[in-house]
Amino acid sequence: MSNVIFLFETFNPNKRTTFFKHKNYTNYLAYSEYAIRNQNTAHGLFGKINEFPNIQEMNDIEQVSKHITELARNKVPIYRITLSLEEYDAIRLGYDKQEKWKVLFEGKLVSLAEKMNIKYEDLQYAGAVHLESGHPHLQVMIWSKQQYKMNYYIDYGRINKMRDEFTNAIFREDLIQLYNERDIAKKELIEKNSFLQKLKNINSDPKFLKDIMQYKRDFTNKRIMKKTFKDKELQKLVDELLALKQQLKTTKGSIKYQYLKKYPDIIKQIDSISRTIIDMSLETKMEIEKYILAKQQIVSFKYQDQEKIVKAQEIEKQKAEEEILKLIGNQILNFERVLLNEQEEYSNIRYVNYSRDLIWRVFDCIYFSTRQEEKYAKRYEFNYKKQLSKQAKKDLAIKKANSSSFNWEDDR
Repeated sequence: MSNVIFLFETFNPNKRTTFFKHKNYTNYLAYSEYAIRNQNTAHGLFGKINEFPNIQEMNDIEQVSKHITELARNKVPIYRITLSLEEYDAIRLGYDKQEKWKVLFEGKLVSLAEKMNIKYEDLQYAGAVHLESGHPHLQVMIWSKQQYKMNYYIDYGRINKMRDEFTNAIFREDLIQLYNERDIAKKELIEKNSFLQKLKNINSDPKFLKDIMQYKRDFTNKRIMKKTFKDKELQKLVDELLALKQQLKTTKGSIKYQYLKKYPDIIKQIDSISRTIIDMSLETKMEIEKYILAKQQIVSFKYQDQEKIVKAQEIEKQKAEEEILKLIGNQILNFERVLLNEQEEYSNIRYVNYSRDLIWRVFDCIYFSTRQEEKYAKRYEFNYKKQLSKQAKKDLAIKKANSSSFNWEDDR
């Protein structure tokens, strides 16, 4: 299965059903529960439309929706593009942000226009990024501002070339990251190694790309915790964060969790906000339990006496809970630092969007911290058993050395 899903849909503009397919699609893109909202608006729509040069700043996109609906009514060909990544890849490569998708897509507009037989200056589009669990994706409508009755059909050869270009753009970046991680991105090494030279000069061969990208991955780490939130939940969190902002104005020095412990009331408020966020997701609570269990598993190998193990595990549970609160607390304080430096006037929409992003960051931090702790526990267990194995061999050797040679066979 390809790591990138690319869909290019064409619709016969002369069919009556085509109009109804496009009629409400703009609002779906903009207001989907999964859409990443723009900083100052309640919708997530962006794009390049001559009649609406600042879509991302528009509070109301009703006129944009009407404009696109009117295009469909006038039988102007409107195409749809969907670009999707597995969630693990999206987070790893930064495609859980609207701007990252936007830069990728707009970087290919000249090439898209050429393949669609549209002049670049005439190309128009509107789209949104949806952080849907399992497959974050970009969805776009694209058309020509010259509203002539052009041939709507795009052959598969050109569509495949579009797919290859997006795949190459995403995975070139991935390969560079791999080079850096493995310390093999040195010029002389690439020049001397014909295999790496092929990687450097990679072209539009999706099979080759697929083969290259089959390096070892932790396939259990493909689900990042994402969910939708009710307006009441978000507004409650915004109110609590704004109240904390006022409290922080009375402090001096660094705005970090450990440092702020000299202000017990503030730490109490931060912990309360952390628990509010935790309570928003049952899955998050389960991840915290896994984090605690991983910590407890490690200490269980340090003692032989069961009573000592139970006592150590209880202490480890308390420490783990404190670590989680500190982890979330610092995420909250990073958020508050932005609010304190905010020069713009208060905007409820912007703060609600900020809060939604904060919740997702907290969920992701907990998820990845748990995975890291579980890996650490497995390594610790492996080393512990390995050490036991060595000790067992030593004990056996001592036992044999102290016995007669006639008994050695029985001791195996």
